Amino acid sequence: MDSNASIMKFGRIKRQHGRVAGLDAILDRIVAQCPYVSRIVPGRIKVRRGKGSLSFKFQYQTAAGLKCLYVGTGTVQEVFLICTDGPKTIRWLEEQGFTEPKK
Repeated sequence: MDSNASIMKFGRIKRQHGRVAGLDAILDRIVAQCPYVSRIVPGRIKVRRGKGSLSFKFQYQTAAGLKCLYVGTGTVQEVFLICTDGPKTIRWLEEQGFTEPKK
């Protein structure tokens, strides 16, 4: 592993990009407790108008896992969960109270 690679990640959560306040605790819990998630890659942060409650939402499945959104105060951050079983991961997130069940 080259020195840049060791700087960019810590454990199984990629730490290269910034993260919205409050997101680290959620990601640490998911990667430590969910048996289906092998890695988490936080993505872009976008500024949004308005105020809303903090939430972690499943958006859609990808070839490697799931794309989720973390909605913070005035921001939205993409979060990619690399997992072995998308449907079981979604169910786990719902059961643990991270996301609301899809209707």
